[in-house]
Amino acid sequence: MLVTLQELKRQLKLEDDFTEEDELLNLLGGAVQTRTETFLNRKLYAATEAVPEADPDGLKLPEDVKLGMLMLATHFYENRSSVSEVDQLEMPLSYKWLVGPYRFIPL
Repeated sequence: MLVTLQELKRQLKLEDDFTEEDELLNLLGGAVQTRTETFLNRKLYAATEAVPEADPDGLKLPEDVKLGMLMLATHFYENRSSVSEVDQLEMPLSYKWLVGPYRFIPL
């Protein structure tokens, strides 16, 4: 998982010693990474990793994409259901604004 549990907790303003939702947070982190890679049509690699030559479309995780992933995790954490009494909107535009420029669209 490219977004660590500690980073998720900082983003969500949870204390490090709060462990009751660690399983959920790990699930969210993995889902956010998978969703972002699917949206981008690219595999993401840690900034410290080299992108393998066998993956010409691979991408080292840029800071703005990481921020978008943290924002998406926040959205999923705070909106745990797809139905509510208030209008649900598409994922905030900021996610696509941060992540979108890295999207690979095969021709």
